[in-house]
Amino acid sequence: MKLCLWFFVCIGLLSCASFDGIASGAAITYITPTNVPNSNANWSAVNGAYNQNFGIAFTTGNSGPFDIDWIKLGLNTSGVASGSASLTIALRNTNNTTAYSAVASTTEYAKDTVTFSMPTTTSTAFELNLTSVQLPNISAYSMASNTTYALILYAPSVNIGMGRTSGFANGTTNNQYTVSSGFTMLDTFRNNTANYSNNANSFPTLAISFGATTTPPGAVPEPTTLGIWALAISGGMLRRFRKRVQG
Repeated sequence: MKLCLWFFVCIGLLSCASFDGIASGAAITYITPTNVPNSNANWSAVNGAYNQNFGIAFTTGNSGPFDIDWIKLGLNTSGVASGSASLTIALRNTNNTTAYSAVASTTEYAKDTVTFSMPTTTSTAFELNLTSVQLPNISAYSMASNTTYALILYAPSVNIGMGRTSGFANGTTNNQYTVSSGFTMLDTFRNNTANYSNNANSFPTLAISFGATTTPPGAVPEPTTLGIWALAISGGMLRRFRKRVQG
């Protein structure tokens, strides 16, 4: 009777024990601005075309394909106090692969329009965290290795602001993003004009971060401490059970 009880306890432990690499994935950030926003700028057009945008251009690493599972944006209510808005996010090709020159081009790989709630006070900064649920088309697209892309934001339903960190010198903006997985920053642009500048001495970064939630390729699942103990106990009890049956 005791043996049966121990056996079912061990089975319960095994069912509860998580295994690293299986139960949860590792969050990967491909690109994120190094500094928090210190200002914001409005879109040039409400419900505008794709080239009336804010965006970044980048090149992927050599270990693709790469999926975008999440995007985080730093936004500002600016003069709006409606509490809700929508925004279109798209992944496109670029017109070239040159640093401080590449902008979004004519090929659209994936696009999602997201609707979200925001603070109801004007001039208020807020973060918009999007997952694959809100980005079904972008998250379904796999980016190739060593390929240049543009991630753009456009057509807001109301005149909200895009968070930025201003004050960087010309030719240094790309260094103000943290990258991983072999990604390389190429350009920060507004209205599809390369090398965005808010004044003659300031070339900002944009509050655009994105990445994946995935188990690294080739990772071997490792049981947690609880899992190891459960395996050991259940194995020992099972051997005792077999001996009793055989005897």
